[in-house]
Amino acid sequence: MLGLKLKTALQASILFTFGFWLLFFFSEGGLFSFFLVMVFLYCFFGNVIYGVPVSLLSEFLTRNLAVWRFPAAAFIHTFLAAVTYFIMEGFAFYAFIAAVLFFLIDEWRKWDREMPGGRKVTLNAAGFLAACLLPIVFFWMLQQADLEEKTHDLYLIPKGYAGQVRIVHEIENAPVPETEGEYDVFRVNDRGYAITSLPQSEGYIDDLYYYADEKGKREAIPESCISHGGSGGVQGEGYEYSYTYFSVGCEKDMADQGYVPGIEEILYEEGLINQTFD
Repeated sequence: MLGLKLKTALQASILFTFGFWLLFFFSEGGLFSFFLVMVFLYCFFGNVIYGVPVSLLSEFLTRNLAVWRFPAAAFIHTFLAAVTYFIMEGFAFYAFIAAVLFFLIDEWRKWDREMPGGRKVTLNAAGFLAACLLPIVFFWMLQQADLEEKTHDLYLIPKGYAGQVRIVHEIENAPVPETEGEYDVFRVNDRGYAITSLPQSEGYIDDLYYYADEKGKREAIPESCISHGGSGGVQGEGYEYSYTYFSVGCEKDMADQGYVPGIEEILYEEGLINQTFD
């Protein structure tokens, strides 16, 4: 039986890679890429360590079922594939497709001797569709949740400042966080940084950016003058800090930007580390 399962893993991997080849051909116009070899190897490896054990487990759990064996087996394969979302989120969709292909090929190999008839065909088809649709709906709900999560940060930047802005997070002795409605307020100094006790925000960026003069008068910064950056971290003996960064300034302003301190220099200025680095 193990030999048949390995053949199924090989066939499913070839079919999966062929699908990628079609996508590659119609999008890039190429006939071959080393990337396809890597796709096949990764898929075959996944099918061997996932598909074969799950298929054996499925046959053991459904061996006494008659009418509902097919949809029950389909559900086991697809449900366990959906669980990979919590292990390797970025590749879970591909793992799900590979699991479905493995299951269908495995069933096709024994279809001739287990072909149900009449009412059983209808029940099995309905059950199979439900088993496949449930994980798809699950993925869709998770993706919608990710899309709906937004950052709500409000940055007050000294008027006329142009250059990179850094926010150092989770600093215990930082000033008490300010809020305006649902927005967390970050007051950036004239050196281009701020420290906060808040963790990094996660989600779709939905932030507000203002220039603020000495009297507190605000002027909204056009979105075209904001370049979203990312996040980073720095660590050394006895310390570890994270920070986010972005750039502010329209094209005409960027030539006049002044010196921007590095993250270690910021930490030194704030008394968070006792040495500087080149």
